[in-house]
Amino acid sequence: MKMKTKFAALAGLVAVTLSCSAVAAFPEQPIRFVVGFPPGGSTDIVTRILADGLSKELGQTVIVDNKVGAGGAIGAASVAAAKPDGYTLFLGTVATNVINPLLRKSIKFDPIKDFTMIGEVGYYTNLILVNADSRYQDLKALVADAKNKPMSYSSPGAGTSPHMTGEYFKMLTQTSIQHVPFSGSGPALTALMGNHVDVGFDNLPAALGLVKSGKIRALAITSTKRIKELPDVPTADELGVSGMSVDAWVSVMGPAHIPQDRLKVLSTALRKVLATPDTVKKLEANAVTIKATNPEDLQQYIESETKKWRNVVETSEVSVE
Repeated sequence: MKMKTKFAALAGLVAVTLSCSAVAAFPEQPIRFVVGFPPGGSTDIVTRILADGLSKELGQTVIVDNKVGAGGAIGAASVAAAKPDGYTLFLGTVATNVINPLLRKSIKFDPIKDFTMIGEVGYYTNLILVNADSRYQDLKALVADAKNKPMSYSSPGAGTSPHMTGEYFKMLTQTSIQHVPFSGSGPALTALMGNHVDVGFDNLPAALGLVKSGKIRALAITSTKRIKELPDVPTADELGVSGMSVDAWVSVMGPAHIPQDRLKVLSTALRKVLATPDTVKKLEANAVTIKATNPEDLQQYIESETKKWRNVVETSEVSVE
């Protein structure tokens, strides 16, 4: 009887040891980190900062893979269909996992059920922008003109956070500014600098450098309070666009059904990276407010965001297909 007990204890010890070894061994190969937008934009900037931090934390190369198109939906779909082994990650955004699934009937993946939530990274505001030489010195003048003559606005693409910020702005101001989508922040901001559109909506990280250099001008931000990066730029709410409150969030996720042991490794690594001084410095330099969360909190947040943006989509009757 004692011998059986010893064998049982030994078997249990071996099982625990093997389990711990499996966790410790992950990852054993490079990780692919998919971003659904072009190089140089806000999501790409954040992805590359995180990839560098995760590579150091996990002891494996993390390769950024830009899978561009359909407002981030192509990249998201590729991750939803990937093998759930922890070797494919995705920078999920309000565009890829909330707005696009509400706008595009062609999307076949479920923005929550087809992903494993790993953790939220943080958020940044959007900007309402004009050309540096624009005649519009304030938001009120732009709104007044938009009520009386045709105008156009640029965004990094149909279904992106800046696109829906523009539609939300139109709804609140009762204007009908024509949306002109581009394939990323770079082309959209270039069009604005070239006076090809009257106004632009874009994420803060992508536009901040151009604003600070004086190449474009920020009329307002879409957060509820002013930001330290541009302290002299008022909120849209301050300027009479009551209720204008939009922040673009970013998060890390993977395909559905990543094993719990590997999910724990990835989630823990992400939180550690978001607490390191180097990553904090880099993200804050790109105007990202860090908000590290666990997988459960991220899923609940995305569910609440879906309710909010469903109302905006239905009210504005936006269609991208």
